[in-house]
Amino acid sequence: MTHAVSCPTLVSGRSPRDFSSSIGLAANDPEVFPDRHNRFCCVTNQPRLAAIESEGNKEPSVPFSAILLGGRPATAKVSGYAIRSRADVDAGLFHWPADLSLNNDLPLSLACVEVFGQSVLERMIVTCKKAGLRSLSVIASSAGIGFHETKDVRIAIPKRAEDRWSIVRRTLLRDLQQGIDTVLIADLGAYVEIDLPSALRFHRAKNQRITPIHDSQGPLSYWIVDAARFLSDGHGSLPPDEDKIINPPVPLVLNTYVNRLAHPRDLRRLVVDAFLGRCSIRPSGHEIKPGVWVEQQARVHKTARLVAPCYVGSNTRVRPVAVVTRCSNLERNCNVGEGSLISDASLLPHTFVGRGLDVATAVVDRVDFVDLDRNVTVRIQDPSLISDIPPQKHYVPSYVPEYGDPEHQTAELDAAGLDYLARAKGRLLEVFKGEV
Repeated sequence: MTHAVSCPTLVSGRSPRDFSSSIGLAANDPEVFPDRHNRFCCVTNQPRLAAIESEGNKEPSVPFSAILLGGRPATAKVSGYAIRSRADVDAGLFHWPADLSLNNDLPLSLACVEVFGQSVLERMIVTCKKAGLRSLSVIASSAGIGFHETKDVRIAIPKRAEDRWSIVRRTLLRDLQQGIDTVLIADLGAYVEIDLPSALRFHRAKNQRITPIHDSQGPLSYWIVDAARFLSDGHGSLPPDEDKIINPPVPLVLNTYVNRLAHPRDLRRLVVDAFLGRCSIRPSGHEIKPGVWVEQQARVHKTARLVAPCYVGSNTRVRPVAVVTRCSNLERNCNVGEGSLISDASLLPHTFVGRGLDVATAVVDRVDFVDLDRNVTVRIQDPSLISDIPPQKHYVPSYVPEYGDPEHQTAELDAAGLDYLARAKGRLLEVFKGEV
């Protein structure tokens, strides 16, 4: 029997570690830094750290820095229910669980959710590095950060949501001490394609202490500030409030692609727009056939069907007879059960989908489904339907042994060898006839 399940809200509190202070990762953290014999390859966003570090060679052309906040949650609300077992699906029974509240001290923003292996936060870091910004400060929940500090990317983990803006003020003061006066402050809730050099020229041409950034619908919670003038002014409150400024600044109005990510439906729209080339995001991995991208370490059974356009992330497994289609994206470390259909849906990292399920027009985040048609959240409590896959670690040897050369390992068998294997197969089938 095929069970139709319709779907969840994105939940925070997914950190593999508990960060208890507002600091970055320790330099002796074994999950980040390799030992002498092994190269550590955590099954997280594979291209993110490489992309961030690869853009770090450009010399900054201006004393310009950025403060990126990644804790602003989606603003739209969805109803919530729970399913306790597969029998509940058949009977149409739904329960309201007492623990379905998503109000955490520092909720996870959709800007911290991965799309094709990278979150909006990580993509914004790469944009800033390409623009030559001198330094970057990231202030976000530990659940939304999957990379470690580098020379010019600093990380702060607030204990409470109200601590974020006090950290921003301290960061502005530190940038001033380092001779950096112009700072981009971005409270990341939306995906914004912005030309930072052009934005800086606009800010300087207007000669204003703060330049808010808007699109056609209004403010985007992005600001460019002159730190010295902003902090010395009595009206320099954080977050900046344009309505309280005596002489309202002239906003920079963008005409580029913007997705406000106010609802999980917007996350799906971002994925579809990326597949269709409407924004600058492109799927990573290897395009095994037109419109089908598969990351390294993904495993797709030979009887599974990947129908373009679709994306399969690193360490994700698609089991026999499963079908992935209609702009679906399976992020890293997911598992799609035998015979299941994933259509017009997003599976976020570490999500298990059981056998014979039909998941359509949905966002699936571990044990939570968001049904985008019905605008309802369903929390599944039966692990045979959907469940959480713990993050995995892969240790890859840092050297290739003398006899481990791929050329030696992939040598083809000659005709005699193939004939021997065929006869051995037939003999084994006779011996174990009726048992296999």
